[in-house]
Amino acid sequence: MTKLQLSRKAAAKAELKSGLAAEERVFSLVVKAVQDQRLRAGDRLVERELAEAAGANRQAIRNGLLRLVNAGLVETSRNKGARIVRLSAAEAEQVFEARMVIEAGLLQRLAQRYTAETGAALQDILRAEGAAYDNGNMVEARHNSRRFHMEMGRLAGNKHLSRLLNDLINCQPLLMTHRRGRPSEFSGHNLHIKTLAALARGDGEEAVHYNNQLLSALKSEMLLDIKASEDTGGPPTA
Repeated sequence: MTKLQLSRKAAAKAELKSGLAAEERVFSLVVKAVQDQRLRAGDRLVERELAEAAGANRQAIRNGLLRLVNAGLVETSRNKGARIVRLSAAEAEQVFEARMVIEAGLLQRLAQRYTAETGAALQDILRAEGAAYDNGNMVEARHNSRRFHMEMGRLAGNKHLSRLLNDLINCQPLLMTHRRGRPSEFSGHNLHIKTLAALARGDGEEAVHYNNQLLSALKSEMLLDIKASEDTGGPPTA
């Protein structure tokens, strides 16, 4: 079964179309497969499978892949085609460094424009995250953790910084490739709660402080995995 799954009905209806909608389907399809870890670092993207799953023609696939390259999720070469990127320890550090810088600006902005509706939207995500941890569903918990950060970025009201943040967050599941099947016990749920409380008080600096604590702890865990993987010859291949 292909790792790229979309509604067959939707794909058939699209009839290998071009245009922005088709390109968005290609982009979203690959991002979702990476988030669900159906696509892992080093996996090859086959044009025929993309066409079938996304209902996109060759031009739309190429444009969608270009977006994925610009987002840091895919790399292309003449000999090997398109593949999901494999991040080194140095590249992973850059991802987290960039997240800290971007999220600091967004959190300061969000603290100034925080409303009850903002708090309710973020609290809903935190409830879903907490329930997932309570049920031992780490995949769903990770999904809601990413949602929390993306939603904070969106609510801050700078669409350009929010788009950059989303691209960085979408790379994060690729770092899990290096765990070699070992479960992660890391949870940022309590720090998410503290970040939201600081935002509700209008304290952007404190929100940044708690967010940086979370990102630093997550970076440390993932860098240990990546460096150990590099020392032993790299992550398992798909």
